Amino acid sequence: MNKVFMNGYYQGVVETAPATLSAAKVEQLAVTMTILHLRLAGESVTTIHDFLANDIHADPRIINKYINLSANKLKFSQAQVMQLAFKE
Repeated sequence: MNKVFMNGYYQGVVETAPATLSAAKVEQLAVTMTILHLRLAGESVTTIHDFLANDIHADPRIINKYINLSANKLKFSQAQVMQLAFKE
């Protein structure tokens, strides 16, 4: 895994997230997107966890909540966050 690229990926999600989202929801979105991206790239759960915890310093509770979810559940979580962002 290219940690510089993935750090930029995570930061890009944070910086481009809708302004209507809370900081916690932005972090949830960034963590779930990063987990999904790295899982699809074939990285192990341990590698993903260590990257998010040690390099990104993401909230451990958020990491632990989403690290073992299936791809479909991660996508659903992302959709729920985006739905909150665009609620009228």
